[in-house]
Amino acid sequence: MRAPTPLAAAATLALAGGLLAIATPSRAAPEVSDRIDRRVQVGDRVEDAELRTLDGGRDRFLAKGAKANVFVFFRLQQERSLDTMKDLARCEKEFAGKPVRFVGVVSDAWPADEVRAFVREAGVAMPVLVDEGDALYGKLGIRLHPVIGIVDAKGKLVAFEPFRQINYCDRVKVRIRLVLGEATEADVARVDEPERTVTHSEAGVARRHLNFARQLLRIRQHEKALDEVKKSLAFAPSADAYALQGEVLVALRRCPDALRAFDAALKLDPANAAARDGKRSCAP
Repeated sequence: MRAPTPLAAAATLALAGGLLAIATPSRAAPEVSDRIDRRVQVGDRVEDAELRTLDGGRDRFLAKGAKANVFVFFRLQQERSLDTMKDLARCEKEFAGKPVRFVGVVSDAWPADEVRAFVREAGVAMPVLVDEGDALYGKLGIRLHPVIGIVDAKGKLVAFEPFRQINYCDRVKVRIRLVLGEATEADVARVDEPERTVTHSEAGVARRHLNFARQLLRIRQHEKALDEVKKSLAFAPSADAYALQGEVLVALRRCPDALRAFDAALKLDPANAAARDGKRSCAP
């Protein structure tokens, strides 16, 4: 019998290797991909599911009664997943006592002991659910790790945040606060697009608008004063501008909006007296 040619031998080996791979499948841990091909989009309703916990119990993916359900899909042996979980550990403390529930989801391809070690290192208190057969991964179409989603009280997906090198934690926190009614769309926009450095000339223009707004407030031209404050803030956000915005809003009997303005001022300058006094003026 004639010996096979080198080309025929290579083809035979390739075919044998392919058959072996088909005959002995194995599911490795999900790989990171730069492609986001999710089936559930922002605005869609997210269905609840019951999953196994790390300790062998069962728990829900979404918690009833929570105004914000925050979920994070993570993987082991990935630095950015660990960094994200450490950030969320701090986030959990920041939202303690509020109707916010955090939950982690990990593929069952990872050994439970390794997942427990990962969770301990991250320092999170949230329950971690095991996605058996990657069923939830597939249902939501998750292809990227880490990724954080926020579901509101009606079960609607209001935010889907794949990992970012910059502002990742801040983007998530402001969206949680938005769901809780503690932030506005303007706050979200400021986090999404951090303000550029204010030039000397822009700061001067902002001051002129602010001084004019004070004069208008003194003569009770409240709507015009509010417009001037907005112009000032557009050039150079400052504690004084936010505090004056709050004063104008108090004069317009819009205390909920005024309180948000005073809080913005105190965030920039905790010692701002006008903002502190203004908050007292809106106290019930």
